[in-house]
Amino acid sequence: MYANVVMIHAAAMGTAFLLFAARELLFISASRGQVGAAKLALIANRIAGALTGIGIAGGIGLIVLGGWSLSTPWLLASFTLIAALMIVERTFVTPWEAQVRPALQGKIDKLEVQTLLGNKRALGGRVVTIALFALIIALMVVKPDLTAVFGA
Repeated sequence: MYANVVMIHAAAMGTAFLLFAARELLFISASRGQVGAAKLALIANRIAGALTGIGIAGGIGLIVLGGWSLSTPWLLASFTLIAALMIVERTFVTPWEAQVRPALQGKIDKLEVQTLLGNKRALGGRVVTIALFALIIALMVVKPDLTAVFGA
C-alpha cells in the first residue's frame, strides 16, 4: 500500500509542479497579447491546485503508513518550506489571482491582460512559490540527514 501511495503522491505533486511552471510559460505568451493563453494558464493553475491537494493528502498518508516521526529533520525542513510557500502564496499571489480571474472571465483586451500580468509583486510571488515547491520536492526525494541543522 505504501508504494501505491508514494506513486500517487509523487505523480500528483510532480504534475502540479509542471503545471505551475506551464502556467508561467502561458502567462509569458499572454503578456505578449495572447489572451487565450492567460485563460489557459488559470485552468492549469486550478488543476495544479487540485493535484497539490491530492499530493498533500498522499503525503499525510505516507507519514502515517511509513511511521515517520514528525520530528524527522527532513520533514521539519519540508514543513518549514511549505509554511513559507503558503505565506508567499497568500501574500503575493492569491490577491492578484482574485483580481485576474474575474477580469479574464469577462471581455478583456490585450492591453488589460498585459497590465494585469505586468504586476511584478505577483510575478515574484509566483516565481518564489515555484522555487519553494522545487526545494520541497528535492527534499522529499533526497531525504537528507539534517541532524546537524535540527539536532536529533
